[in-house]
Amino acid sequence: MKTSTLIFKTRIAAIILIAAGYGWAGGHFIPANSQPFVYLFQFVMLFILMVLSLGFFSAQVTNGQTRPHARWAVIGLNIFAAITLAINIANVVRGADVNNHDAFGSHNTLADLVPIGLIMAGDCIWLLALIFNKTDKGMETIDL
Repeated sequence: MKTSTLIFKTRIAAIILIAAGYGWAGGHFIPANSQPFVYLFQFVMLFILMVLSLGFFSAQVTNGQTRPHARWAVIGLNIFAAITLAINIANVVRGADVNNHDAFGSHNTLADLVPIGLIMAGDCIWLLALIFNKTDKGMETIDL
């Protein structure tokens, strides 16, 4: 299997993990009586992921070259993965000190850590694929 195909498939898996994590987190972390902005925040995160992912999926490779219009999606997903990884690490660190069960965010229970772990795993896989893509000398023309 070509390295470019493996990296592309790895990034698809990363996107699926991130989306599953945010879907799970939305169902788990948002109580029924929450303010509308909490739902809006969750929707915005999923919307950003969806728009960037659709741009990434449209990056078809032809003769070893990617469509230039898809590079914005890759750059956006790189930034999204880095920011959401940092946010979720901070959420876990903060959750270690939360005693109030009605407090916002993670309480570091298994139920809290599973969706956060999915998001963080997807972020790490995405960022690792970026590193391996840049270190592969045979992929100068493919930047997916």
